[in-house]
Amino acid sequence: MKCSSCGAPNANNAKFCTNCGTTLVAHQQTPYQAPGAQSFNENLASAYVYAGFWKRFFAHFLDGIIFTLFLWLLFFILAATGMAFSRGTDFSSESAMPSLLAILAWWMYFALQESSSKQATYGKRALGIKVTDMNGQALSFAHAAGRQLAGAVSYITFTIGYLMAAFTGRKQALHDMIAGCVVVNKHYGDRQIQAANLSPPPGMSIGAIIGVVFLVLFIPVGGIIAAIALPAYHDYTIRANVSEAYMQAGNAKYAIVEYAEETGYWPQNFEQANLDTEDFRNEKYHTHLGKEGQLQIRFVKPQQISGGVLELTPELTTESGYVWHCRGEDIEDKYLPSQCRNN
Repeated sequence: MKCSSCGAPNANNAKFCTNCGTTLVAHQQTPYQAPGAQSFNENLASAYVYAGFWKRFFAHFLDGIIFTLFLWLLFFILAATGMAFSRGTDFSSESAMPSLLAILAWWMYFALQESSSKQATYGKRALGIKVTDMNGQALSFAHAAGRQLAGAVSYITFTIGYLMAAFTGRKQALHDMIAGCVVVNKHYGDRQIQAANLSPPPGMSIGAIIGVVFLVLFIPVGGIIAAIALPAYHDYTIRANVSEAYMQAGNAKYAIVEYAEETGYWPQNFEQANLDTEDFRNEKYHTHLGKEGQLQIRFVKPQQISGGVLELTPELTTESGYVWHCRGEDIEDKYLPSQCRNN
């Protein structure tokens, strides 16, 4: 470091010149200020405090993916443990129950996270934004829950309430205005947010708004899709389970009839018909051979059809052949093969 008075060189950490004794300039003052001490430029910061529409859009999109994955994971865990749907509770695709539970879970997902210390859902955290009140303070759970409930108003306006975030000065959607909230970039504090609220920046251009409308109207929300798809998939897995048992029993019909035609008697067990008993017992269902050649399939899993029975009964025809009749007991028709319904 050179002395500003005599030009003599000095050590970088020297306070006084070793040649003339002058106080070195670097220790008299410094233009540097710590970030917290720097002044806040209200006019400049107001354009950057609020989270833009695209950040909010993609954060919401990420939350939809995360929430959907969570629902699928929960479903598979419950299904694997045999507890997915208890008997007597209607969780079929025709029931409103799955949709109501999905909506409730979606509401709590946002309310709990936006009232947490992070002030944001996982999607918002990934995009670096958070939710605050108009004074820049964190939301209470009641406030966050109310904001999410107000989202229904934005939704029933054909999503126009959401689109308002694209062009309003504070980037607020309709539910933000109702709840008195703003979505901001997370590195801004309450003082900057309060200052920005006094002079919010202009909103989005008309062309950008048209683009936003197109995307929002044509990109589905993951949570809603999950609420519809999960029950339908569950019904499909139950039907597949019943069909598997029906086809397995179908393989035994020929051996049973062949034994009866050769001996004049029905086989008393699978071994007499040259069948392996183990092929007709597993963790999902047990198949029993009756005294009159009938096959009774009793289901163990899943819980929705646990205890239900599918019965195949042979009947001698006038042509000395056999025809098999199928009926279900304690199993809804929608889960049964078409040959076994309403018999």
